[in-house]
Amino acid sequence: MAQSGGEVAAKRTNLAPSGEDRLSALPVDILVLILLQLDTITEAARTSVLSRRWRRIWTLLPELTFRSAPDNRHVLEVLAVPEAPALRRIHVATTDDAPKSVAAWLPLAARRLSGGLVYHNMVEGHEEKEQGAIALPCFGNATRIDLNLGFAALALPSIGTFTGLTELCLERVRFQGTCELGDIVSSPRCPCLRKLHIRHSRGVARLTVHSESLFQMVLFRLNGLRQLNINAPVLNKLVLHCCFIPNQPQLIANISAPQLLSLIWMDAYDPSYVHLGNMGQLKRLVSSVIMVYGNHHSGCNRR
Repeated sequence: MAQSGGEVAAKRTNLAPSGEDRLSALPVDILVLILLQLDTITEAARTSVLSRRWRRIWTLLPELTFRSAPDNRHVLEVLAVPEAPALRRIHVATTDDAPKSVAAWLPLAARRLSGGLVYHNMVEGHEEKEQGAIALPCFGNATRIDLNLGFAALALPSIGTFTGLTELCLERVRFQGTCELGDIVSSPRCPCLRKLHIRHSRGVARLTVHSESLFQMVLFRLNGLRQLNINAPVLNKLVLHCCFIPNQPQLIANISAPQLLSLIWMDAYDPSYVHLGNMGQLKRLVSSVIMVYGNHHSGCNRR
């Protein structure tokens, strides 16, 4: 039987919302899960205008994503929230960021982070800017650190242990300060490190790594490297690409990796300073061209 217009209107009135904010009535954990579906912390922060209940929900997110300059004003505010939960991920992408801006929030991130940190600073052009060094604090509970600094200077911490760190990726970094990279990534200060990737970086003339846990190591265009010493009993993969400058004095490479399975050596080679040690488990070897009888035009490779 067809219903009259009055009956339909009455039913619609009964189904109309009463004005109750059911979304805000949800538990905090559910509201946090909703905000995690947004792309950036800026978008999450905009929900603070919905109601008094939503005002601080966005500061409780366990995963933070900041992109470009407009987001930078939120970094300190979010990380400085008292009694906030531990963070399992921080992702910051900026353009031409000043070292002092990064230095302001890194110590706060180090205290709260129990997962991965990604910080990428895209710099237009290739000109190095002398703006002071970024002091890297000790991330005691972080599991992964991925820094692309756009050739900004980085000062490594002289004390502290990266207890939970399993992966360290540093790209476009100029190392400064008295603490050497090898001291940081060796077992006493990085007891759980599994992957070490250093790319397009400067300021490391000597790299000495003693690691009981290191499984994979990639050195790509580590400009100015003169001495490389690796003692890694469980190392499985080693990549060395364009790090040594051929025909330079005091070049040394001593590598002890008895469990090495894959060696990619795209660099200068001379048995007078390259000592690879026992590699009886090696299954894959990739190298640049090695002139068996010498090359009249190049002294890069000798055998």
